[in-house]
Amino acid sequence: MSLLAELKRRNVIRMAGLYLVGAWLLVQVAGTVLPWFAVSAPVLRGLVLVLAIGFVPALVFAWVFELTPEGIRRDAEVTPEQSIAPQTAQRMNRLIVALLLLAVTYFGFDKFVLAPKREAALVATTSQAVRTETLASAEATVSDKSIAVLPFVDMSQEKDQEYFSDGLSEEILNLLAQIRDLKVIGRTSSFAFKGRNEDLRTIGNTLGVAYLLEGSVRKSGNDLRITAQLIEVEGGSHLWSQTYDRKLENVFAIQSEIAAAIAEALKINLIDAGQAAPVAQAAASLPAYDLFLQARRLIQGRTRSGLEAARGLLDEALKLDPNYAPALAAQAQTWLMLNNSGSGYGDIPLEQATAMAQPLLDRALALDPKLAEAHAVQGLLFKSQRDIPRAEAALSRALVLNPNLADALHWQAGLLGDSGRLREALAVRQRLDAIDPLNVANLLTLNFALRNSGKPTEARAVTARLLRAFPDNPQSFGAQAADLVDAGQLAEAQVPAARVLALKSNWAPGLNADIYYALGDFEKVLSLQESSSRLWALIALGRNEEAVAAARERFASAPEDRGAAEDLLSTLSWVGRFDEVLALFRERWGDLKGLDTYFGAVESGPLLSIATAQRAQGQQQALAATLAHWRKRIDFLREQGYPADAFLMTEARYRALAGERAAALKALTRAIDLGGRDPLLGRDPALADLRDDPDFKAQLFRMKKLINAERAKLKMAPLP
Repeated sequence: MSLLAELKRRNVIRMAGLYLVGAWLLVQVAGTVLPWFAVSAPVLRGLVLVLAIGFVPALVFAWVFELTPEGIRRDAEVTPEQSIAPQTAQRMNRLIVALLLLAVTYFGFDKFVLAPKREAALVATTSQAVRTETLASAEATVSDKSIAVLPFVDMSQEKDQEYFSDGLSEEILNLLAQIRDLKVIGRTSSFAFKGRNEDLRTIGNTLGVAYLLEGSVRKSGNDLRITAQLIEVEGGSHLWSQTYDRKLENVFAIQSEIAAAIAEALKINLIDAGQAAPVAQAAASLPAYDLFLQARRLIQGRTRSGLEAARGLLDEALKLDPNYAPALAAQAQTWLMLNNSGSGYGDIPLEQATAMAQPLLDRALALDPKLAEAHAVQGLLFKSQRDIPRAEAALSRALVLNPNLADALHWQAGLLGDSGRLREALAVRQRLDAIDPLNVANLLTLNFALRNSGKPTEARAVTARLLRAFPDNPQSFGAQAADLVDAGQLAEAQVPAARVLALKSNWAPGLNADIYYALGDFEKVLSLQESSSRLWALIALGRNEEAVAAARERFASAPEDRGAAEDLLSTLSWVGRFDEVLALFRERWGDLKGLDTYFGAVESGPLLSIATAQRAQGQQQALAATLAHWRKRIDFLREQGYPADAFLMTEARYRALAGERAAALKALTRAIDLGGRDPLLGRDPALADLRDDPDFKAQLFRMKKLINAERAKLKMAPLP
C-alpha cells in the first residue's frame, strides 16, 4: 500500500484539515473576544504558538492510534475486521464541513458587522489621539505674539460683497505681517476655515496662534460698517473689539487703525523695535481698488481661467488709477503665472510674459520702493529667467519688508531647491509651514524636501497632516503614494495612487504609470497617458523607434521644456544612438556651460546621457571633462544632504562611468536598501561596464526579488 493510501486509511489527512480549520476558527474568535477582557497580546501569541506546536503531535496521534468501539487503540493492534476507520472518516468529513460553514459564517459576521465597528473605534481613537497630540504640541509652542486673521463675514444685504470683506481681511493681515515681532498666519491657512462652523479654540490650536481676529463688513453704497474683535484662543475671551461706521473712502484708514489697535492690545512696542506703525497704501480711485480686490481673489485661486479674468480686471483698474502700485505688481504676477513653462498656468511664451511683467514692476517699485509684493514678484521673474543671484536678492528684500509674506517664502524655497541648496530650502519650507500650516503647495514641497533629505518619518508625518486637513484633495493621496514608492512599497502605493486617479487629477496617470513601471508592468504603463515612464516602457518592449519618435515630438512641441529635452537625450542614449546625443548637445547647447544655463546647475540627467555617449564613442578627453564637471555637482549635492535613493542611483551611474566599480556598487546597494526599484537597471547603458560583475548581478537579482514580492501582493506573475 502506498504512503498516500495509508495516510488516507488512517485519517491523517482528514485530521490535518480538521485541526487547521479548527485552529484558524479558534484564533479568529480569540482575537475578537480576548480584547474585551483586556487580555494582553502575548496571550494570543501564546495560543497561536501552542496550536502550531500541537499540529505535528496531532498528526502523529492520528497515524499511531485508531478510534474503536472499545476506545482508542494502537493501529497495529486493530484487525481490518475490527476497524471502523471508514465510519470515523465520515464523521470527520461532516465535522470539517460543519467547521467550514461555521468559519464562513464567522468570517462574514466579522467582515460586515464587527470589522466596521472596530475600524470606527480605531478611527475615533486615532483621531482623538491626533487631536490631543496636536493640541498639546500647539499649546507648548504657541507664541504670545501670534495671530490669525479670519475672513470677515459679508453682512451686506445682497450678500454680493464677499470679495470686499475677504479683501479687507487680507489687507489687515498684510499690514500685521509687516510687524517683525508678530507671527501672522498666512492667508491660505486663515481662509481655510471660511464657511466652516468650527470652534475658535480648535481653529487657534490648528493654526498654532494665541489670538484670532474676526469680524464682519456691511457695505451699502458709500457707507461702511466694520466690526472687528480680537479673541484670546485659550480662554475664548474678547481682548478688544471695535465697530467703525465710516464712508467707503475711509476704508484704508480703518485698516491702519485696526492694525495699530491690535499691536497695542498685544503689547507690541513698535517704537523700541525700530518700526513704524503699518499704514495701508490708499488707492486714488476707489473703483480701481474694488477691481483690484476682485482680481487678487482670483489670483489666489491659481487657475488659468481665474488668472486670465484677473488680468482683465487689473487692466480696468489701472485705467482708472495707473499709479496704484499694488495693482501694477499684481498685474505683473498674472503675466508671469500665465506663461507656458512647466511652472506656468497658461500658454504665453515665457519670454513674452517676462517682457510684459518687467515694466509693470519697474513702475510699481518706482512708486513704492517698500512694496514687498512687488519685490517678491520681481524675484519670481528673475527666477523664471534662471537669474539666481538677482532672484535671491529680490526675494530677500521682500522678506525684509514683510517677513510673513507667504508667496515670497514659497518662491524663495523653490529657488533654493532649484539651486540644489536642500538644507536652506527645507528651512524656508519649515518657516513657511509655521506661518501657513494649511498651505497645500508648501506641505507637498515640504514632504518632497524631507524625503530628499532622507527623513521619511518626518515626510510621512506631513502626509498625515495633508490627509487629515484635505481628505478629498488628490495631492494628499499623491504625497502618500510618493512616500510608499520611495520606500519600495509599490503594492501599497497603488491604493492612494488609484484614489488620485479616481479624483481625476491631471497628473494621476503619470503617477500611476511610474508605479507600474517600477513593478515592470510595461503594457499597463502604455495604457496610461504620456509620461517619461512611457518612453522606458516602449524601450523595455523593444519598440525603440516609437520611443525616439515620441521623445522628439514632445521636445519639438516644447523646446523650452527641460523635462522634454532631458527625456530626448536619455531616450537616444538608451537606444544606442550616441552620435545623435552628442550632435544634439553641440547644436542645441554648445558646451557644458550652455548646458548648465539651460538645465540649471544641479541637474544630472543630461550630463549622464552625454557622458555615456562620450564613453561609447571613445571620446576620452571630452568624457574626462564632463566627469570632472559632474563630480563637482555630485559632491555639492551630497554636502547639501541628498541621501535619497534617486541621488544614490545617479551617483552609482557616475561612479560606473568614472571606472569606480566598488563605489558604484556601494551606492547602488544603498539605493536599493532605501527603496530604489528599476526593472531595466541591468540594461542601463551607463552601467554597461558592470554587467559581468558578480556583485552587480547579485544586486540585480536582489532588486528583482524585491519587485516580485510587491507583484505577489498584487497577484501578479513574477518577473522572469
